[in-house]
Amino acid sequence: MKKIIPALVIGLLIGGSFFGIQTADAFSKVTIKKGDTLYSLAKKHDMTVEELKLANHLRSNKIQVGKTLKILDPNEIVIKKGDTLYSLAKKHKTTVKELQKINKLTSTKIKTGQIIKVTSETYITVKKGDTLYSLAKAYDTTVKNVKKLNNLEDDVIYVGQKLIVKK
Repeated sequence: MKKIIPALVIGLLIGGSFFGIQTADAFSKVTIKKGDTLYSLAKKHDMTVEELKLANHLRSNKIQVGKTLKILDPNEIVIKKGDTLYSLAKKHKTTVKELQKINKLTSTKIKTGQIIKVTSETYITVKKGDTLYSLAKAYDTTVKNVKKLNNLEDDVIYVGQKLIVKK
């Protein structure tokens, strides 16, 4: 389970910057449906319940149908104790300089609880009605490029699938 400093994360999410730390600002949203729980939504979106609650300023596990929740994008992570830009770059097959560039960091210092992007790729979650063509058009790219980025052999995509649409 990920350890997070709640006050710092809440400060980051509310203010966007805390003690000069830059944060990733690309959140997606999900509308709560009947039967959804924080656990099921967190699991579906590769988050912990704690991260989901912090991102949405929730103090309890109660959620309401029809309300929306912020979801961290797949290319964002919460910094854990012991993480360094070097260790994150190595883990995510990138460089320290690239992480600094993506997150507009002027130094290599990061703080526990900070939210950063680990790739400059743009990820989306396929929704009902999406096609490779509509996604390519929406993100100013080509079907061929989306297929290549995701190692797709045909045009079949499915609801809930995470795709890279831009690099």
